[in-house]
Amino acid sequence: MEGCMLSVVIPSLGGDLCDTLDSVNAGSICPDEIIVCLPNDTHSVKDVLKYKNLTILYAEQYGQVYQRIVGFKYAKGDYVLQIDDDVLLDRGCLEKLIASLKKLPESSTVSPCLFNANGKPIYEGKKDGLLSIYYRLINGKTGHKSGGITLAGTNWGVNPKDVNSDVVRVDWQPGGCVLHKKENLILKGFYPNKGKAYCEDLIHSFLLKELGIDLFVDTRARCITRLNPRLSLLKEIVPDFKIRLYFVKMAKLSVIRMLIHYIVYIMRSIKLK
Repeated sequence: MEGCMLSVVIPSLGGDLCDTLDSVNAGSICPDEIIVCLPNDTHSVKDVLKYKNLTILYAEQYGQVYQRIVGFKYAKGDYVLQIDDDVLLDRGCLEKLIASLKKLPESSTVSPCLFNANGKPIYEGKKDGLLSIYYRLINGKTGHKSGGITLAGTNWGVNPKDVNSDVVRVDWQPGGCVLHKKENLILKGFYPNKGKAYCEDLIHSFLLKELGIDLFVDTRARCITRLNPRLSLLKEIVPDFKIRLYFVKMAKLSVIRMLIHYIVYIMRSIKLK
């Protein structure tokens, strides 16, 4: 990547990040700097001296979005990759993302496809039968759309099997791995709540698009992440509901369709118990 500098920003609570850091440094393109942003100096990263291109920052505040923005402000790269601390990059992932971003319109971001540890796409599922009715209820006549945001404020990722192009324009990008040009970064705090950042990638994607930045997924670029577990009805569905309602109102989507989504979700969760 002659003449350009690459930064990687990882918001984290610290601990053993070796798998993620090793995967970033073992790629066909190695970043000039990796910035791990911790909440404060009571947190640390294991084997920090092992990584010569690693910088530790302290945000002095908890919050994934806030910590990431602190890292963005410090980043020196022409290209800046945001990733979560549990994401593993394929060897050619960064190279493919950079090559795509160079060919895309000037104001663009690009993400890889997400896979689980078994090599299956994270966003894989049935789209027929009763589910097709559910998709109509939450997204009108459009139904299921890869990389789309529904009228209910929910989202679908991109499964390479479902699309006909290597690079796909999308409505949102999973926050676990996104490559930006430095000049397109959002450097102001946009997440309204403290604690776990539910739906932050939907809000972030919406704000990027509001700024005229196009969002893409390169299906040839891959990374591995943990499959998100189902929400705990007791602990997580309430904060998830509150922030999704915030997003739905921000994006002027349908509160009624959002309520239908949660009713179906709760009914399915009860049935599965």
